Amino acid sequence: MNFARLFPELAASEVRSIEPKGIAGLPDRPFWLTEFYCSDYRCDCRRVILIVEDMATRKQVASINFAFEPPTPPFEDEGQIFLDPLNPQSVLSEVFLDFISQMLEVDTEYRDRLERHYTMWKQVVDDVSHPDNPKIANESHKDPAFRPAFPMGETVRRAGPKVGPNDPCPCGSGKKHKKCCRL
Repeated sequence: MNFARLFPELAASEVRSIEPKGIAGLPDRPFWLTEFYCSDYRCDCRRVILIVEDMATRKQVASINFAFEPPTPPFEDEGQIFLDPLNPQSVLSEVFLDFISQMLEVDTEYRDRLERHYTMWKQVVDDVSHPDNPKIANESHKDPAFRPAFPMGETVRRAGPKVGPNDPCPCGSGKKHKKCCRL
């Protein structure tokens, strides 16, 4: 969900705008980055989705998934930053991914801001007594059997042997796992 849903004033004052002048493949006009965070109760995925919007056209041009730390098993084959497969992309997405990857490498202040926003967000998500919790609560908040993908403090164990991206898909299709069920 959009960070502005819980913190509209802070989101407005700390929105990141970028103008990639002289970057091959990107238009010389302003874009902004909108932050989206997980609203699953007790999930500690420690990531943000940055939606890149063209300020001139008001259209989304990229959805970038950024994890605050490098991935650990069983997710080590995923990158720390990648185009989010569940959100829309455009012909500019790959170039924005490179641009924002470089930006995040050097801009520690912005990375720290994203982590601070994540912490603020998750405090509201996980505290069902917080007055703003109903704004973002979903069915997982009411379901005692809910198990988040990235539970806080729990170790995730693989049921069987690891299937690598280039291994045959376990479904039996004959395709590589990365081109079949991993999608």
